[in-house]
Amino acid sequence: MAHFEETAIGFKSIFQKTFNDTVSEADLLATRVESNDLSEKYVWLGNFPNMKEWVGERDVKKFKDFGYALENKLYEATVTVPNTHLEYDKVGLFKPAIEQMAVNAKKFGGSLVAQILIDAADPVKGKCYDGKAFFAADHSVGSDTYANLGTGELKSENLIAAEAFMRSIKGDSGANMGVVPTHLVCGSKNLAAAINAINKENLTAGETNATYKRYELIVLPEITDKSWYLMDLSKPIKPFVKQVAKDGLFESSNDDKFMKDHALFGCKSFMNAGYALWQLAYKSTGV
Repeated sequence: MAHFEETAIGFKSIFQKTFNDTVSEADLLATRVESNDLSEKYVWLGNFPNMKEWVGERDVKKFKDFGYALENKLYEATVTVPNTHLEYDKVGLFKPAIEQMAVNAKKFGGSLVAQILIDAADPVKGKCYDGKAFFAADHSVGSDTYANLGTGELKSENLIAAEAFMRSIKGDSGANMGVVPTHLVCGSKNLAAAINAINKENLTAGETNATYKRYELIVLPEITDKSWYLMDLSKPIKPFVKQVAKDGLFESSNDDKFMKDHALFGCKSFMNAGYALWQLAYKSTGV
């Protein structure tokens, strides 16, 4: 007969391996930030001094505190297993459930990132460090105003226009930020258009496609409309942050054995997702 402790160790091993082997595409959009508190404050957002010639003393820049903070939230998933199944070596029946729990746990962080992407044009839900919606028509940088929210269907000419805009963005010092879009992000409704825009060498009339192989494609199931996004994911800082205190921590308990004759197996995460640099992302409504 198998004992609870042995089963718990086996389930944990199955969970951890599956968790480590699972990839969430939405995670590519976010910088992972390790958290050691209930919340974290991002004073560095919007503060990136450029190199300049050193004449006299150093030109020291102070971080401007935009007051952007992100609180961690607790999430869990739990299953119950009858102790009789554990005692008579029936745990193999639950191996797929533990594996699926691990997959769901790993992808959940990506789902948080995908959800804030969807909410990013909302002035309340999508508020970023400068007080504007992450995707807005009036981001102010120095004396300039930028709109990283636009319209237009997913096609080559609109991608080029969006890229040209992103490449023009300057920082507070007036120096170009060096934004270079690397990824096209959309939902399944735009899959055909995305393939036409970046995977076909020639357009319908036979002319050369200017965006052929220009961007990598990320298709997120959470995006259910025709909106599409162009992003620079090449830098250490990504458009979003995934703040992690605990991620997919596997737990087990047999405290209910006497009263209910079952064991509990589950996982928990203590994390959140938030907005980093709007300068690295552009959204089109797709129409």
